[in-house]
Amino acid sequence: RGGVERVVALILPPRTGAALATLAALVLLPAATPLAAAPVRAAYFYDYMGADHLDSLAAAGFDRAVIHWITDSLGTRGALKLSAFLDRGRRAGIVVTPQWALQARARLAALPTARRYTWGSGTVENDVGCPLDSLFWRSALLDRANEILAAAPAVTRLAVDLEIYFGGRHHYDAGPCRGPQCRRETLGGAARGGRDPRRLAGLMGWERSRLTRLLTALLSEFAAAHPGVELGVFDLDYDSFVHRALARALARAHVPTADYTERTYGTAGGGAPAARAVLDALGLEGAPLIGGLWLKRFAPKDVPAALRSLLDRADGYFVFTTYSLWLDPSKLKGPYTLLGDPAAYWAAFRQANRIP
Repeated sequence: RGGVERVVALILPPRTGAALATLAALVLLPAATPLAAAPVRAAYFYDYMGADHLDSLAAAGFDRAVIHWITDSLGTRGALKLSAFLDRGRRAGIVVTPQWALQARARLAALPTARRYTWGSGTVENDVGCPLDSLFWRSALLDRANEILAAAPAVTRLAVDLEIYFGGRHHYDAGPCRGPQCRRETLGGAARGGRDPRRLAGLMGWERSRLTRLLTALLSEFAAAHPGVELGVFDLDYDSFVHRALARALARAHVPTADYTERTYGTAGGGAPAARAVLDALGLEGAPLIGGLWLKRFAPKDVPAALRSLLDRADGYFVFTTYSLWLDPSKLKGPYTLLGDPAAYWAAFRQANRIP
């Protein structure tokens, strides 16, 4: 700045030069620090609930709806339903975020491949795609995202869940895939020689590295086709080699992402630092961390403090509202039962979100 002032003063009359020098100094001031993003206040529910649920959420201070699509493909009916949610969301001030499970049995059965997740001494998960199968990932992740964005170009946020709903494991947490094709690809001559892959050091690391490269290529394709669209992941901080590979690939492909962590379901903000540490270690230092809250574990009187702890230690929260705050309480059972009246929970949300 000093150099600019001296040059202006030399070539212009004093008064004019001083005015322009001041103007130049103002122009060259550093840009103001951008404001921090507002914390996320999200609800998570299933697509068969009515779009009017968004009005109830908005009235309680929610600003995002993560809507889980049950079917393995959107279809015409699903596209119309998504459009209705988006229209209602715009009017209510709610960002609609379509979400789906990676495990899609109909899509898996349609693939020209018989590769399935195989673990232990040869346990084959017939409903679970092999994590090293590029056709599986293209269909279940990339094609599914493209399907939603083609039907609803206004969508700017997506989310996917890697949880395995049908099978012997909840995630790919039984370790590397030990199917015959995986052994050939990752172990080469060792596999052909009949060596037991369970005794080969580094097998999981090998598969994680290969999967990272596979997913980086697919996600780079996604980023080029849909620049700026966020691809969030449920439990991206989970300790499985597939989650680790996906996290690293999202970072390398520069795809905006967010972690909807269930690590906080019963602890609220207490579980957030550990999740944040995992994301940072995987190269996702700037990725928003959105902590989940399972209402079954919190009485209405405890909800405001729990949500505030998430807003203090994470980048926001999501609450599982399916069934629990939709059906008559007498019809609720299992994980959907509550420790109080639904009206008391809605009041707790308004209190936490400072809604009169």
